Amino acid sequence: MRSAAPYLVMMLHVLPAAAQQPLETKLVIRQGGRETGREEFTLRQSRARGLPGTTIIAAARYPAAAPTTQLSATLERTPEPALAKFELDVESGGAVTVILAAGSGARLIVRTVAKGSESGRELPGGPDVVLLDDAVYSLYMAVADLATPAGRPLTAIFPRTGRRASFTARREPEANGGTKVTLAGDIAGSLVTDAQGRLERLELPGQGILVARAE
Repeated sequence: MRSAAPYLVMMLHVLPAAAQQPLETKLVIRQGGRETGREEFTLRQSRARGLPGTTIIAAARYPAAAPTTQLSATLERTPEPALAKFELDVESGGAVTVILAAGSGARLIVRTVAKGSESGRELPGGPDVVLLDDAVYSLYMAVADLATPAGRPLTAIFPRTGRRASFTARREPEANGGTKVTLAGDIAGSLVTDAQGRLERLELPGQGILVARAE
């Protein structure tokens, strides 16, 4: 993590990389019935340098037109699956904040870099921990991968805010080959993925959030 600092500082002077490349799946984000933003993502069945695993690359903007906040995220996981790489870049008000997370066994190290400041913290990690964000909803695909028919207890960490949430993810098959996952606990709602594991719909009623594929 320490050796990544020069790279992170460099990232403060450019737009998030994921926001500059075409991404294949588009989502509309609504809160309280009103559209608040748009998100695009790509799910790859490999990691950097062709390593096995999966990669989610996402870009979100709020609002969709003339956005005042833009986020890009990269999440790489190994086949087990375990965290291999997490990066979240947030551009708001002309400033960029870069958040990087890496896991090793039961530890999760999170480092945050903004112009003129840098901080780090160590958090409990492990196979039942997922990294989420309140504005990048394609990251919930990792929850679908870990869910089980009986319901699996998971802990979500939101690296940007430091929030932790305990919940259970129970999955059941959909007729089209996809998966429906029911969430209960600190995070309550449901999500649906298609046969390729890509997010189709996410509902978080307690927050008034509805995320759905763009028509």
